[in-house]
Amino acid sequence: MNTNPGARAIPASSADITPEWLNSVVTFNDEQVTISALDIEPIGVGIGIMSLLYRVTPTYESGRGPRSFIAKIAPPYEVVRTIAAGYRFYETEVAMYQTLAPELRLRPPELYFASHDPDSDDFVILMEDLGHLRTVDQLEGCRIEDARAIVRQLALHHAHWWQDDRLEQPYIMKFSRAPYPQYNAMSVEQAWPTADERFGHLVPERIRSLAVRWSEIGPAFMEDIENHPVTLCHGDVRLDNIFFHDDEVSTISVVDWQIASSNVGTGDLSYFMSQSLTVEVRRTYEEELTRLYYDTLLENGVRDYSFEEFWLSYRRAIVFCLCYPIQAGGAELVNDRAVDLVTAMFERSMSAILDLDADEVML
Repeated sequence: MNTNPGARAIPASSADITPEWLNSVVTFNDEQVTISALDIEPIGVGIGIMSLLYRVTPTYESGRGPRSFIAKIAPPYEVVRTIAAGYRFYETEVAMYQTLAPELRLRPPELYFASHDPDSDDFVILMEDLGHLRTVDQLEGCRIEDARAIVRQLALHHAHWWQDDRLEQPYIMKFSRAPYPQYNAMSVEQAWPTADERFGHLVPERIRSLAVRWSEIGPAFMEDIENHPVTLCHGDVRLDNIFFHDDEVSTISVVDWQIASSNVGTGDLSYFMSQSLTVEVRRTYEEELTRLYYDTLLENGVRDYSFEEFWLSYRRAIVFCLCYPIQAGGAELVNDRAVDLVTAMFERSMSAILDLDADEVML
């Protein structure tokens, strides 16, 4: 494995991922390989919104490496690149794989190579292909058995990083501190007109008022995080990013660490619950799953965190998660599947906010 950034050119498109480039950057198990040819196919079209993903199947002239691996690079879309640069998504993900991956309880894929250019904000990550593992389409929604596994593993991860001093690493976003609250307000304000044009028919007037007042609602929520215990949040815990190891009970792998942040744990939990479960499943099992998350935290060392504080934080985070479909709805939607995904995110988010009267507990 080679993870040193170096000064090598970073692929701007799949055409730049060549045998010559790979031979200059990649080793497997510290063994130098020579790749003579490649087959590259796009994957995750309509799933990954902030990045482009390719499955690379190499032909080895010498040495041994994986049968295939995944290449992740930045897209050419201006709106997406602006959002990514503002939040430092690409810098964050490269640093997470290079430094903290061994301690992430939401098991990431093995890293083969990663690099980020701070000037252009181009990046590349070469990582393990998890395509042999079971996945669940986010549009279909999560079965309760899988939801239990995800929620429990999420709580184990959060408990491990609860109030950890390493959250002060510079590449981990401090969700509560400038410039992130201000940038969140700006990006939602910019995305809302397009999102409203495309998906406004799904937004009840009661919730529309939240969207148009986001410049005060979003930053207020984020700045208040300073008053609560924090952990290492993934930031995008949704089914399209989750792989199930069915040969290992309740074990999952999670990809897409671009939004890793120091945040309240309910940020991850509420996002998964409000946008990866169908409305029916969430309504039926919300009490069970939220209690499972809370109890697992306590069983794994979290102290001085009452259920009342947790539940209030969960409801408030449900409202904050409205910014995800708004920002996605204002971005480049590359096919019908992407449109359907953002539609589901809006519909599920709306129902969660209304079911919990969550807007009533925002600052």
